[in-house]
Amino acid sequence: MNILYEVLFEMKLQGPSGDLVYAALLGSGLACSDIVEESGKSQRKISIFFQQAVAARRLLKTFKAFGLKGVNIKMRVHRRTDWETRWKEDWKPFALTQKIHVIPLFLKNAKCPRGKTPFYLDTTAAFGTGLHETTRFSAQLIEQLQGCFQTFLDVGTGSGILAGVARISGARYVEAFDIDAGAVKVARKNLEVNGLPCDVLKACDVQKYHGKHRFDLVVANLITHDLVAFQGKIISCVQPGGHLIISGISLKNMPLVRKHYNALVGLKCLKVLKGKEWSAFLFQRGS
Repeated sequence: MNILYEVLFEMKLQGPSGDLVYAALLGSGLACSDIVEESGKSQRKISIFFQQAVAARRLLKTFKAFGLKGVNIKMRVHRRTDWETRWKEDWKPFALTQKIHVIPLFLKNAKCPRGKTPFYLDTTAAFGTGLHETTRFSAQLIEQLQGCFQTFLDVGTGSGILAGVARISGARYVEAFDIDAGAVKVARKNLEVNGLPCDVLKACDVQKYHGKHRFDLVVANLITHDLVAFQGKIISCVQPGGHLIISGISLKNMPLVRKHYNALVGLKCLKVLKGKEWSAFLFQRGS
C-alpha cells in the first residue's frame, strides 16, 4: 500500500476533551501503540493511521456521531513515502535523561554526545516528534533510583524503552509486558538492537499477569482509568521497601490519582513531576 489514511482529532491543550478521545479510542478496540499524540503550545492532536480508507471512514463516522464538544475531527490522505520522509525529517536524536540519549534507529551512525549512553529506538511504527512527556518522566525517575533496585517490572511497556532504561540503570532482572502484541514485538526489537536483555517480555493483560516474584521497582505508564482500576494488582507487584512509579496522568486527573493512591496504608509519595499537561508519581511501599 502506498497510501495512508489519517483520522485526526484536534482540540485545546488544556481541558478534558483529549482524555475523553483517548479513552474512547481505547474502548473502540484500538491499542495504545495505534494512537499518536502531538502537542503544541495551545493545541493537542491525536491521530490514527489506517491502510484502508473504509476503516478510516468508519472511525470518522463513529466519532462524529458522538458530537464531542471542542473536538475537530477530519480525515487526511498521505502518500506513504511522503509520510516516512516527513517522519525522518522531524525525528532527531535527543536527551531522554541526564545519562541516556535517544537516537532513531535509522540514524544509528549519528554521533552520541560524550558521556551519554545511546538508546537506539525503532521509529518505523510511529508518527510525531519525540517521546511522550510521561515516558520522559518515568525514565528520569528510574535513572534517579539507580542503585536502589535490582529487579524491575514494566507494566505496559510500549516501545520497551523504560525496560531498557532500567537495565542501563543497573537492573539485574527485568520483566515487561503489554496488552498489545504488536507493541511487544517492537519492544523486543528495540531491546535486542541495544543489547539489553529482558528476562520476561510478553503480551498480557494487567488483570491476567501473574509474576513469580515481587519487584524492587515497578513502573506503570498507563491511562488514569487503568491506574485506578488496577491499583491493587499494580501495588501487589512491589516488594516491601520497594518503589513504584505511575505515569500517564493528565494534570486534571492528579487529584483523582492522589485520592486513590495516597489513601493506601503503607504507600508513601516521595516525588511528583509535572509538565505542560502530564504528571508522574514516585511512591515507596512500607517495609
